Amino acid sequence: MRLLVALLPRSRRDWGRALLAETAHADKSLRWILGGVRLVGWSWFDWMIGGNLMKTVVATLSTVNVAMGLFLMGLFVFTVDNASVVLALAVGLIIQGGYTLWYMWGAGKQPWATRVLLAGQTLALLVGAGGFLISTLNNVAPRGGDPEYGPIVVGAAIATQAAATLYFYAVRREATGSKASVGI
Repeated sequence: MRLLVALLPRSRRDWGRALLAETAHADKSLRWILGGVRLVGWSWFDWMIGGNLMKTVVATLSTVNVAMGLFLMGLFVFTVDNASVVLALAVGLIIQGGYTLWYMWGAGKQPWATRVLLAGQTLALLVGAGGFLISTLNNVAPRGGDPEYGPIVVGAAIATQAAATLYFYAVRREATGSKASVGI
């Protein structure tokens, strides 16, 4: 700011110095106001994301994955010349979404259920992100000139639900202060 005042023409430098003096006083008050806004804003954001909103997001993503898995299963059953990878993706989507919903509804209060959830979602995050990346790279120069967007969508859906579930678990665990692997 002082550099800007030095760049002013001589006739305006006094005005610039006066402005600097006023902003120095206002700067202290502004720091308090911005600090309060940041504290209140972060608390609200943490409450929303760590609370019921994030649980709703995870439940919605899980439901979408189950529906997508059922759609792919129907596609595999009723269409000719489908690859077996479609069936594998369908079963994976149904298991991932179904188990997460089962766990969130309170049926997974046993310690083994939490371990299975965390291991499965970590694996799903890696597989989904890898599938998304590989599918995207394959579509850069598609074979036969026909890009396939289905694998990209499925990889993104798997990875997004896994990341949201792991984040929800981490935030909820931090909020409750639990150290052991017990249910959410």
